[in-house]
Amino acid sequence: MFRVPCETRTVAFLGLASVLSGPAVAAEPKVFSSDVAPILMRHCVDCHRPGEIAPMSLLTYREARPWARAIQRAVVNREMPPWFASPEHGTWANDARLSQEEIDTIVAWVEGGAKPGDPARMPEPPVFTEGWQLGEPDHVIELPAVAVPAEGADVFRHPIVRVDLPERRWVRAVEFRPGDREVTHHQIAFMVDLAALMAAGGDDTPSLVVAPGAISPVDEQGHFNALGWWAPGIAPTVFPERTGRWVEPGTILVVNQHYHPNGKSERVDRTRIGLFFGEGEPEAEIVAILAGPLELEIPAGAPNHRIDFRYELKADSHIVSYLPHMHLRGKQISFTAIYPDRRREILLDVPEFDFNWQTFYYPEEPKHLPRGTVIEVVAHFDNSADNPANPDPNQKVGWGLEATDEMMFGIVELIEIGPEK
Repeated sequence: MFRVPCETRTVAFLGLASVLSGPAVAAEPKVFSSDVAPILMRHCVDCHRPGEIAPMSLLTYREARPWARAIQRAVVNREMPPWFASPEHGTWANDARLSQEEIDTIVAWVEGGAKPGDPARMPEPPVFTEGWQLGEPDHVIELPAVAVPAEGADVFRHPIVRVDLPERRWVRAVEFRPGDREVTHHQIAFMVDLAALMAAGGDDTPSLVVAPGAISPVDEQGHFNALGWWAPGIAPTVFPERTGRWVEPGTILVVNQHYHPNGKSERVDRTRIGLFFGEGEPEAEIVAILAGPLELEIPAGAPNHRIDFRYELKADSHIVSYLPHMHLRGKQISFTAIYPDRRREILLDVPEFDFNWQTFYYPEEPKHLPRGTVIEVVAHFDNSADNPANPDPNQKVGWGLEATDEMMFGIVELIEIGPEK
């Protein structure tokens, strides 16, 4: 999770208060045990601990001290913790940003020599649950093993599995357990129509995932039939109280799996998907919409190519979450509500998109949008040589599953509360 960030200016303004208020009073130095460790425990060690996806642990002073300057640069630059939504639009239940006071504390600790402090004042580390984070699932889906070589191109797999349930059930939570998180970039499981699968030939090929004319993840109502997602930093999906998704007996899942070789050794991933069922009947079903084109083209060398897509809500809806998705050339993306009275409101703005983080954004309060509201998703792509992640600025780029291809989706999870007309 922790990346060595780019150079940035160091915040240095300690002592300003004493200059303004009179005689200098020595500020008590910031130390690791009582000042910095509590911040890391709250915001960082969920990933920065042994066995997790971050490249180093920050649980102890001994582990964190060699990274002091890198930590300072990352938090001042707001590269860590990873969070990309503009603070000007929306209030988020899962906002991962540090407060300015927390950033200033880390800066003061580093500038003061990164002292350890009194070990007796170290906070207790959080208690982490090993294995399934939500407890034992009611049903477990085992995916085929995937071998990921040490070197070479990214690995994509699209296994097709049947959910072997004796009766219709609604799912209140979904948890992915990748067998090897170090090389897993993301996984998305969505439900497909068996007849469409058989008509398409039943192969394990990328064309089955979203290609027009084969199997589409979007149904006749425009709903994206996703069951769940996994990517670094995404917690297990727990739907709001008394809501969920229905799964029918014999449901067919297609799982889009994406892996990065780590340059060290061959790895083997065996992912499991845990389903947690609700009792009785749900009060509402969570549906998702996929606002984005299944075909696109970005010209070679284009530094700021725009693609937009509009989706009109067919019922009064409460928005549960947003998930913007692009690939390596993704630069910026925003979601805007255009109300029936033509009033516009920015719902989410991600001014600096990062393909390495597939981040869900959960509104602090569900956002109500009336029937007839248009959700406009606008994205910009940098296919120029100035984009350091660009594989080849001399080539135009089309839609595709590979990281070197492109996509533009705004996925919106919502609860439809009004009649569709």
